[in-house]
Amino acid sequence: MLNLELISKKIIEKRKQRGMTQNELADALYVSRQAVSKWEMGKSLPSLEVLLEMTELFDVTIDYMLDGSELSDHDYQSMFMQYPRESVISRFLNSNHLNEDIKNIFYLLTSKERKQMIDQFIAKQICIDATVLWPHLSMAERKNLIGNLVSKDVDQDLSRLYDMMSSEEKMMVNPEGSHTITYVSNKRKGEKS
Repeated sequence: MLNLELISKKIIEKRKQRGMTQNELADALYVSRQAVSKWEMGKSLPSLEVLLEMTELFDVTIDYMLDGSELSDHDYQSMFMQYPRESVISRFLNSNHLNEDIKNIFYLLTSKERKQMIDQFIAKQICIDATVLWPHLSMAERKNLIGNLVSKDVDQDLSRLYDMMSSEEKMMVNPEGSHTITYVSNKRKGEKS
């Protein structure tokens, strides 16, 4: 059963956080000020359509408005179900927890979105630790990343990833196949392994 008192508190809280009066909220939702007043006094509920408009206006989920539950900042699966994909991805990219959250979002991305994120990593537009990103990549994505890092001569990322690479991937980095390892962490270039 819906808790009218809880819903009314949420409406008041979010309206005040936005610095809106009851009249301004009523205008934004195309309802009367009296309707807003009744919601806030716990005497009635907004229609489903108005409630959905309210969630967009306040940037909250329907669950938050109805039962007070909030999405975790790291629950990207639920965010994708309730918000546009672009806004969820943007939220991730603008967070301060990229390395911690990559495991929570990367598997939920489409192949196009994954490619865009990898391209942004290569272009150094996003700051994700290569060793954190690596385990979440498919074999094709790994080969693409290695190819780009080799062509851009990005020794630092390659040396940090080298110990995580398969034999085939190591051959991409060191095509001569000699015993000389070019990009091994904790070793100098040209030193035998």
